[in-house]
Amino acid sequence: MHELEYEGEEEELEKEPDGLQAQSMQSLGSRLAGTFQEYKDARKETENEWLKDLRQYQGIYEPDVLARLDAASGSRSKVFVGLTRTKVMAAYSRIIDLLFQHGDVFFSVDPTPVPQIDPLKAMEMRQMAMDQIMMASGQDPMMNQDLVQARMMELEGEFLELEKEIALEAAESMTVDIEDQLIETNAEMKLKESMLEACIFGSGAVKAGTVRIDKKQSYSKMLDPETGEQGYALSVVETVAPDVESVSIFDLYPDPYCTTLEDCDGLFRRHVLTRRQMRDLADLPQFDSDMVRYLLKIHRNGNHTEEDHETTRRRIAGINENSESNRFVVMEYWGTVDGYELEEHGIELPEGSDLSDDYSACVWFCDGKVLKVMLNPITGYKIPYHIFPYERSPHQFWGTGVPRMMRDSQGTMNTATRIWLDNMALSSGPMVEVNTDLLAAGEDPTDIHPWRVFLREGGDGSMPAVRWYQPVANANGLNQIVEIFRRFADETTSLPSYTHGEQTQGLNKTATGMSMLMGAANIALKSTIKNIDDFLIEPMIESLFHFNMEFGTNEKSKGDLRIVARGSTALVQKEVQSQRLLQFLSIVGDNSAGVVKQTELLREIAQSMDIDPDKIMKTEEQIALEQQQQQQLLQAQMQQAASAGGPPSQVDAGMGSPVGLN
Repeated sequence: MHELEYEGEEEELEKEPDGLQAQSMQSLGSRLAGTFQEYKDARKETENEWLKDLRQYQGIYEPDVLARLDAASGSRSKVFVGLTRTKVMAAYSRIIDLLFQHGDVFFSVDPTPVPQIDPLKAMEMRQMAMDQIMMASGQDPMMNQDLVQARMMELEGEFLELEKEIALEAAESMTVDIEDQLIETNAEMKLKESMLEACIFGSGAVKAGTVRIDKKQSYSKMLDPETGEQGYALSVVETVAPDVESVSIFDLYPDPYCTTLEDCDGLFRRHVLTRRQMRDLADLPQFDSDMVRYLLKIHRNGNHTEEDHETTRRRIAGINENSESNRFVVMEYWGTVDGYELEEHGIELPEGSDLSDDYSACVWFCDGKVLKVMLNPITGYKIPYHIFPYERSPHQFWGTGVPRMMRDSQGTMNTATRIWLDNMALSSGPMVEVNTDLLAAGEDPTDIHPWRVFLREGGDGSMPAVRWYQPVANANGLNQIVEIFRRFADETTSLPSYTHGEQTQGLNKTATGMSMLMGAANIALKSTIKNIDDFLIEPMIESLFHFNMEFGTNEKSKGDLRIVARGSTALVQKEVQSQRLLQFLSIVGDNSAGVVKQTELLREIAQSMDIDPDKIMKTEEQIALEQQQQQQLLQAQMQQAASAGGPPSQVDAGMGSPVGLN
């Protein structure tokens, strides 16, 4: 299958690389491989819970439950009530609706309360002011230092205001830069992928803060030196850009003793790469290309062995389990490495560094062989992976998702529904007892149909040959159980049924009533949005901010700024804000003309309802132009009436007339 690939590699991989790796370097790979095994074993219980969540979301019974149903006598129902998927998608849709609203971003870059601009720029600004004072006074500055100093003190307030304006412009420019980077990395789609995992498994993950080589192709006009003719040639321009990547939590193995990423000693990510992807690692900076080629040589069919969770997920997804992957497992480690190991790998440490100290580093290894070692390039960030919970659990690293919240309710509903169906099937017709000794020869007791006549011979006349029994139907009691636990699912998940279209009795179906109910449901999700803000949005945007501050070429966007995640503080409150604005408008009514800015009020109401006010409301210029045209029309009518020799009537003046309507 891979013969063509192997032929091209054979000469290149004939020999092991010179000085393959020192014993100390191989020991680092072996040590990290052992540490990964410890982390993996510690995560096993959590992993099993995730698989239960996935089966519940997909509407699949646990293997032990299916085994009991299959072993039960008779034909038993195996129906699964798919309420979990509905609740998960309701939570996911509400989160997406609140965070990714049209025309509104889920973060903001604001100046600090007392912004500090570049000292050189501040000194230059004050020097220019001093020079202007000297030119205006026309005197020697050495003879009038007190006067200059006093004037500079008077201008200090203006300097502070100017610094705030500079910081505000920098914040606006930084916001535009980060938005552009998010669009180029398709960050919205990646964030949605991780948020769906968070709703199902309780945690989601995004990698941000690292860099990528962005290759952009373009055609440029060139002159052919031989023919002298002009043509177009394809050129590739490589630029360094920040990267944002969605990562499955099944591939992440954090320190089992940590409860947050701040106290996490290390984290492993398991990459499963194709042969082509493995070969591409040799072309990346800081990777040991000789070692990559050596591993390609000794592992002709890859070294990938499926983990239990991979096999289970493939089975749930209906993917063929018998095919070989021919892939490679490459581990990426972010965590502490002591200075001696870094020095043995040729990593240059700052002058005067203590080799006995631990340093934050990134190590890639495969099959116990180190492929890459580097110091953590992210200033102020230990690990570039941002893992966020759907709902936090005290003293636990991983969060709790919707399926686990309603697992008992889902299981009870499934059981009650299966019993309901089995009972309905059992009670749908009568059961028959037949005394075959009393039946005439040739009578078939299994042949039952309307107007059936059973022939009997002899026996006690008081003893019937056929008896009929009607099983009891327990539908009402079982229906109540299903309804009770459906409401329990609403309560435990904080996702009422009306949020996903369920029309229950007693539901207020007016527009205002539904708006109030949806606003209350949003408040229940506020803790989840807050977790996304604190553990994902803010650190992710801060990583992009630090990238732009350190490597960005736009000097206008650099300043004393801070990142504010706006999910829980602004977006969740829109329903409440809309209700308050409508109530205020109903209170002031027609008496608001003299005291309320009606145009601004209407714009605020439209924005709170996610309506673009610029599309439906007239601008101030349009309103002024229409008023001017109306005044000109009124003056023309008054002049016409005056020339006719009579006073203008209300109709002529446009008071309720067709002319006024026009």
